[in-house]
Amino acid sequence: MAAGPEVSVAATKSFVTTLSALLRLTAAWAGDDALCDAVDRLPDRLAEASKLDWSRAVEVLSQSSNLVTVGRGPTLAIAREAALKFKEICDLQAEPFSSAEFQHGPMALVAPSYPVLLFRPNDEAAGELRKLADALKSKGAEVLITDQAGLNQERATRGTLPIVPPDCPETDAVCLIQSFYEFALQLAERRRVDFERPRHLQKVTRTR
Repeated sequence: MAAGPEVSVAATKSFVTTLSALLRLTAAWAGDDALCDAVDRLPDRLAEASKLDWSRAVEVLSQSSNLVTVGRGPTLAIAREAALKFKEICDLQAEPFSSAEFQHGPMALVAPSYPVLLFRPNDEAAGELRKLADALKSKGAEVLITDQAGLNQERATRGTLPIVPPDCPETDAVCLIQSFYEFALQLAERRRVDFERPRHLQKVTRTR
């Protein structure tokens, strides 16, 4: 995929390039010129996404022992990847859910100061994620949510994480995980976890 070797134990760029390749194939298969153009713009947008400041999430999660990640549509895969990376490089128990399934049984987990990270999609489900964020806040949860308002320091609330300006819901989701990776390294350092050598993990896993 022309990304160079994946040298880290906790794979990152291989995930991003796989998503990009799948979007390229999907665009070609569906004859979706708009999506194809969005993928062409993705490299510059990923570079921009890597520079965004999610340090307010570091402050919230540095002392946490567990959390939930939530996504919907294009961001569900992002929530799942984020939960995996929390475990791998931050020594932090995280479980991913879609916003729909979370509102059934898993909602019982929510208690005062319980952390929830919501990856808001830039499509018709965005409003649902905002409503869920408000509901969680009313229950006392420590809510972190990705939102364009996070780019404006005057409008940003404590838990609002900045995103690159919206372009295409599918490629916007890929940009979210790029921002997350930069944040995850900061969080691992704050939690004194050696992300270059994750505990019990190795580059190649052999199964029989």
